[in-house]
Amino acid sequence: MKKFGFTLAELLITLGIVGVVAVLTAPTLITSGQNRANAARLSVVVSTLENAFATAIVKDGVADLYGTRMWSAVKAPGNGDKVTLNCKASEDNIAEFVGELGRYMHLNGFKKESYETYYGSVGPYAMTSSGGKGTKADLGDPFPIELKNGAVIFIRAFANGDNSKRTEEDIVKLGGTLYTDAADVFIDVNGKEAPNIIGRDLFTFYVGGDGTLFPGGSVDVSIFESGNKLQVWSNPDSIGDNGRGWACLPEKDKVANSGWGCTARVIEEGYQINY
Repeated sequence: MKKFGFTLAELLITLGIVGVVAVLTAPTLITSGQNRANAARLSVVVSTLENAFATAIVKDGVADLYGTRMWSAVKAPGNGDKVTLNCKASEDNIAEFVGELGRYMHLNGFKKESYETYYGSVGPYAMTSSGGKGTKADLGDPFPIELKNGAVIFIRAFANGDNSKRTEEDIVKLGGTLYTDAADVFIDVNGKEAPNIIGRDLFTFYVGGDGTLFPGGSVDVSIFESGNKLQVWSNPDSIGDNGRGWACLPEKDKVANSGWGCTARVIEEGYQINY
C-alpha cells in the first residue's frame, strides 16, 4: 500500500509561512484587543463618575453640582482668582474635594501635581493621523485622582462654571443641552500604562452642572464652544479653539487629528475604538 505524507522540507516551509503570517497579524490583533479593553474601561469610568456626581447632588439635596459639599471645596479661598480647583490650589481644598468624591466611588487618592509631573517622560501625546506619538498634548492644569481600578481622572473644577458664549436660549434652539461647564475631566483608562495617547487611552470631557459628562467632539460641546462651524469629530475641517482639532478621522488621508474629538466618536459608536 502506498503511503502519503509530507517531507521535512514541506513541513518547514509550511511552518515558515505560518510564522510570517503570525508576525504580520499579531500587532493588529494586539492593538484590537487593547482598543476593546480601553473602550470597555472608559464606559465603566464614565458611568461611575456620572453616578457619583448625580448621587452627590441628591444626597446634598441641591439643584446642581455647584451647591454640593464637593464643590464647596472648589469655592474655598486659595483656588486662584477665577476660583478654580486645579493642581495649583491648596492641598487641603483638593483633599476635601477628593474626600467628598470618595464617598461615592472607590479612589486610591490624589496627587497635587501637574499632568506633566505625574506622567514624567511617558506622555501624554496628541494622536497623529497614523495613531502614533506626535505633539505633546496640553491638558492645562488639572490634578490627578487615582481610582482603585487603575484608571486616573484629571479634574479642573470651576466654582461657578465656565460658561458658554451663547445664551441658554440659543443653545436650546441649536439642540444643545450643555449650558455650563462645571469641570474639565480627562480620563486615562489605564493610568500611566502605554500608550498615553489622547483618543487611545486618554479621553476628554466637559461636565455639565447636573453631573453629566459631555465628550469632546460632540455636538453639545461644539454648540457650547460657540464656533462658526460645527466642530464635531466627523467633520474633517473641525479646528476648534487655539488650533485644537476636534476631527477624529485618522483613517482618512490628509486629516490632521489631535485625538481631542475622538471621545465623542468612541461613545457614539457604542464604546468602540474603530480607528
